Amino acid sequence: MTAPPLVLQWGRERYMLKYDENDMRDTTLGQFKEVCREVTGVPSNGMKLIFSGATMKDDSSPLSNYGIYPGATVKLIGRKEGAENSGPVTEEERKESALIHKIDDIANHATDVLSSRMQAYLADAQLYVDQFLSGSMDGLHGEALNEIKAKERKKLNDAYMFINEMLMQSLLKIDSLDCPPEAEKARQRRRQVVRMLQSWMDQMDHKRDSVKQAEATISQ
Repeated sequence: MTAPPLVLQWGRERYMLKYDENDMRDTTLGQFKEVCREVTGVPSNGMKLIFSGATMKDDSSPLSNYGIYPGATVKLIGRKEGAENSGPVTEEERKESALIHKIDDIANHATDVLSSRMQAYLADAQLYVDQFLSGSMDGLHGEALNEIKAKERKKLNDAYMFINEMLMQSLLKIDSLDCPPEAEKARQRRRQVVRMLQSWMDQMDHKRDSVKQAEATISQ
C-alpha cells in the first residue's frame, strides 16, 4: 500500500513529497532541508520548518524524531534566494501564478478530504478479506455471519463510490483548466497532481478488485 505524500506548505504553495515511514527514519532534518531547498529555492540556512506548531532545529535528527508521518503537513517559512532583487512580475507570470494556485487548491482539497478516507478504505477492505473471507469469524455462522458480512460489504462499496466520485470530480476540475503552452510551470504542476489523483484511483481499484477476487475464490 502506497503511503500518502508528505505535504510541504510554503505560503500558498504546497508540494507533495514521497516519504514513507522508512524514509522518515532514514532522513535527517538537514537532508530534508536540502530537498526543500531544491523544490522551493529557499536557502536551507535561511528556512524554518515547523510541524505541529513546533520549530524543528536539530539538523542531525531524523524526521521520525519530530513525530512526522506520511500524509502530515510541514510548514516552511523563508524567502526564495534573490527574491528581494527580482524584477517586476509580468502579466503572464501573474496569470501563471494564479493558475498554479487553482491547481494547488484542487490538490489540497482532494488531500484534505480524501487522503484519510482512502487509507481507511484500504485498511477496511483488507480487514474484510482477512476476517470474513478467510473464515476467521469464530462463533458466527449462517444468517448472523451473512448479515454482518453484507453490512460491511455495503460500507466498503459506499466508501469506494464516494472516494472514486470525488477523485473523478477533481480530475475533471484539473482538466477544465486552460494551461497555455508557455505556462510550463503550471503545466508541470498539473501533470503532478493528475498523476497523484490517478495513483489514488489505481490503489482504490486494485483493492476493490482484490476483494472481488477473494469473494469469487471463497464462493467456488
